[in-house]
Amino acid sequence: MAYPGKREGLAQKVDTAAQEAERLGLTTATLILRMARLEIDRAEPEEVESMPRNNLRSKPN
Repeated sequence: MAYPGKREGLAQKVDTAAQEAERLGLTTATLILRMARLEIDRAEPEEVESMPRNNLRSKPN
């Protein structure tokens, strides 16, 4: 079962990262993040649910 708003939350995180990359002048990273945002918008809900979570703040397994 997909969680409501997961797509929006993921999209918001990608947008924030893209803005930061742009601010830092990282053009390649900005382009990649913008492309990822397009993929999120086009993805079916099941695909978004299965996208890996890369939480850098959590402890490694």
